[in-house]
Amino acid sequence: MRIVGRVAVTALLACTAVLAGATLSAGAAEDVLDAIEAGRKAYQAGELGNAKQALERAAQLVGQKAAESFAKLLPPALPGWTAEEPQLATRAAAGFAAATAVRGYIKANGDNLEVQITADAAIITQVAPLFANANAVGAQAKIVTIGSHRAMVNEDGDIHMIVDNRYLVSVAGSGSGIDKMAYLRAVDAAKLSKL
Repeated sequence: MRIVGRVAVTALLACTAVLAGATLSAGAAEDVLDAIEAGRKAYQAGELGNAKQALERAAQLVGQKAAESFAKLLPPALPGWTAEEPQLATRAAAGFAAATAVRGYIKANGDNLEVQITADAAIITQVAPLFANANAVGAQAKIVTIGSHRAMVNEDGDIHMIVDNRYLVSVAGSGSGIDKMAYLRAVDAAKLSKL
């Protein structure tokens, strides 16, 4: 996103402030608000590069908190499996943050799976049309319904589901299709959609 005029910056500041206040603890929210204020001051001083950096920092802080929330929704190990500690990642660009939480699972027979929850508007915008049109994915994948959500199963049996048009939940690895589906169903999509 290119910063163009006061309206774009004001809208970006408002969106980031709303996200910061709604999802962060008092200390973390203060860090976000400080970054937003630094961005506002830099913008008013005509320092667009500094304004962009400060706003990206605010978005990244919000993304970190979002990834922490996602990690809590990654399922525990199912019977016969062990779970690794969740891994978190965020990246910020142009005032927007992508947040990811991923957890690995290992079965006694050596099978492994990863469950990943991602909030990234750019990715979801690119893949959402595929979920709406089974013909668009052709023979490379099939569309299935899991609860009230559409999911795509690729040739390897990996499953990708969009939740609330904001999150992409993926299950991939060497485990069976039954195991992958069990882990996908173990993600609390209702709680995820409320974040």
